[in-house]
Amino acid sequence: MSFLNKKSDISNNVKLVENYYSLKGNLSNSQKTKSAKIEDLVQKLGRTKQFNGCVLVSEDGKIIYDNYYGFSDWKKKTPLSDSASFHLASVSKQFTAMGILMLSEEKKISFDDDIQKYLPEIPYKDIKIRNLLNHSSGIPNILNYLPNFFCYWDSCEIAKNKDLIYIYKNFHPPAQFKPGSRFSYNNSNYVLLAEIIERVSNQSYESFIEKRIFKTLGMRHSFVYNINDEGKIKNRVRIYGPYRGGHSSDENDLRNGMVGEKGIYSSTIDLFKWDRALAKNILVADSTIKKAFDYSVLTNGKRINYGFGWRKVKNEPDIVYHFGHWRGANTCIIRFTKDNNCIIILNNTSSRRVKYLAQQIISILYQDRGFEPEF
Repeated sequence: MSFLNKKSDISNNVKLVENYYSLKGNLSNSQKTKSAKIEDLVQKLGRTKQFNGCVLVSEDGKIIYDNYYGFSDWKKKTPLSDSASFHLASVSKQFTAMGILMLSEEKKISFDDDIQKYLPEIPYKDIKIRNLLNHSSGIPNILNYLPNFFCYWDSCEIAKNKDLIYIYKNFHPPAQFKPGSRFSYNNSNYVLLAEIIERVSNQSYESFIEKRIFKTLGMRHSFVYNINDEGKIKNRVRIYGPYRGGHSSDENDLRNGMVGEKGIYSSTIDLFKWDRALAKNILVADSTIKKAFDYSVLTNGKRINYGFGWRKVKNEPDIVYHFGHWRGANTCIIRFTKDNNCIIILNNTSSRRVKYLAQQIISILYQDRGFEPEF
């Protein structure tokens, strides 16, 4: 099906999701009980300063819980709302992966293309696009150590994707391992994927993601962060680290100009629209999205718990998820593809209780089955 032929399906899907408020009150007694338990859990963690953010939980494609606790701006005491846009941190990777999936479906790239076809200045041989997607590229993991390469860097300047490519081209840091032979989670992979999206689509990563995904799905509170647009952004949630028992802004970082591996902001309701689009194969065909949701296999035949932009749970093929952590942002989305359930948690403080909260919500959703996957 062509993109144009999908337009009516996309429109109908967006309308369906936007009517979610009318569906929220139509819960079974079992779902009402689960919702109340989740509310108690969120409020308890909020009162004890272990959580500040928004939570949305859906069961069988219908929202059973959607609420928030705390502030989007601690200095101004601005309360959170369901339209609050959080920095997703590494949850951003699934949108970068979707961009690659869309270009692949349009026959503009292949997962088995050598990345030097699109990034000829990268001095590493035999790395395929799929190696970037599933973190088996072996490319030097220098993003976390970027300041070491910029001893001459103007502290007023923010590094962008092109600066990472400049380092690979001019400094030639050694590769970690032979492509496809190992799994090593590496943010640099997704910075390079963002650059490939730009070069193949002839538009900025920001423009591609916002037009092809966010606008298409009616994700009105989602955007790729651009520091030059700071004054135009509405409902952006600030991120905070701990400070003398309180909170202090934790947003200053040399790498904040880089995108692909992070840099996307979104709200819980927008991520629910994203979940529904994935469930209904709105953006790409089912056969294409399954490649992202499947376990990847190394050259030695070993299976790894990572697809394309999504993590996998060992021996639980119907679960895909990703956690995100960047400075004070802590987030997650967990999808149970067979049961049509989804958990979305967005937190804007350095508290690492997001995983605990997710596991507790899973226990509530699956209380009759004793289902406790390990992340």
